[in-house]
Amino acid sequence: MATRVWPGSETAAAAERLVPGSVAKSTPVACYLKPEKLVETMAALRTDPESDFVHLTDLCGVDFWDHFEVVYHLQSFEKNQFATVKVEAWDRENASVPSVVPVWHGAWMQENEAYDLLGIRFEGHPNLYRILLWEGYPGWPLRKDFLSMPGGLQPGLNEFAGTARRAEPPVRAVE
Repeated sequence: MATRVWPGSETAAAAERLVPGSVAKSTPVACYLKPEKLVETMAALRTDPESDFVHLTDLCGVDFWDHFEVVYHLQSFEKNQFATVKVEAWDRENASVPSVVPVWHGAWMQENEAYDLLGIRFEGHPNLYRILLWEGYPGWPLRKDFLSMPGGLQPGLNEFAGTARRAEPPVRAVE
């Protein structure tokens, strides 16, 4: 049986059927859920026999300068199908979405990682903490504005405060 990837419109239709008023919008690739309906809708997508998305394959955060998105990749082993669900957080200073740990326990560490690197808080998470960096680390290193420092440094430049990067000599093949 070939793996089937649900388009955003199909995921949105299933979400609306299971939890009316849960969909914010959809794209060809993903269904965007309203944050206040996220946990209820994810639980429904997990237990519904048609979708059967029993596994959270991946959870990650994306920085779009003016807002964040949390992306969820869902999988059904029995039906060999995948779907992408997203939720947006528009308050950049206090980015927050509900935790899906009550639905998939495997979200525990993935939510901690998104919090640690992007600063997105997951409301209702049982124990949200930094897992790669230490408590008190100044900032969120995967945010696009992380290197916005005094002196005008911005992400993508070849220099960090006071340290220039040197070009490496080209590697030559040994004859």
